[in-house]
Amino acid sequence: MSRPVALVLGGSGGIGAAVSRRLAPTHDVVASYHSDRDRAEALREELSGDCRRIEVLQVDATTEDGVLEAFTVAESLGELSVVVDCVGGWDYPKLVDLTVQDIDGTLALNLRSALLVLRESARRVVDGGRVVMVSSAAADVAPARQATYAAAKAGLEAATRVAAKELAPRRVTVNAVRPGATDTPYFRAVTSSRAIEAMAGSNAMRRLGTPEDVAGAVMMLCSQDAAWVTGTVVDATGGLR
Repeated sequence: MSRPVALVLGGSGGIGAAVSRRLAPTHDVVASYHSDRDRAEALREELSGDCRRIEVLQVDATTEDGVLEAFTVAESLGELSVVVDCVGGWDYPKLVDLTVQDIDGTLALNLRSALLVLRESARRVVDGGRVVMVSSAAADVAPARQATYAAAKAGLEAATRVAAKELAPRRVTVNAVRPGATDTPYFRAVTSSRAIEAMAGSNAMRRLGTPEDVAGAVMMLCSQDAAWVTGTVVDATGGLR
């Protein structure tokens, strides 16, 4: 029997890779990536086998063509029942230094891509499917020097609630997961050691989150037990508030 299909945008590194690993035992998985082909191929090799179908696909999720390609490849494998959007990124510009290029780049990566994913999910996910968007604690906490990122992720959460209402008649649930500081290579590459230490001590658990921590919250929303949960944001911050 064919297995349901899961599409994980940004699915080859960090949180996305952890989600792909959790979905692979029960779904055929298409994991998109932007630039790191070696990392994506390593994930494909790791997860392949035991009658699993794992595809990795290079796309630019900030473009309509890129998102369309990802969904088309996923649909070619079978019934698309799960979409998880892990696309995103940030930097730390001060408001006084913001340029139009900064604004447009961050909104394209974190909000335009999300809106395109939500649109195609509305068109293509099968009845009773699951859509999970990865947001950020920045949407709630609004840290200094993250005006564009916080605004984009807040917009993603609002669009998620809208999508949940529009897709409810088909029993498709649409939710967001809001991670706190998560220990990924990207996080460490763009964050100072001093800031990392402060973030690790700012939540109730007194540590950074892991990609697996966030993937657990995503999988909860993808489960059949979450059929009555839609239009909500699950906080996965270790008790930041």
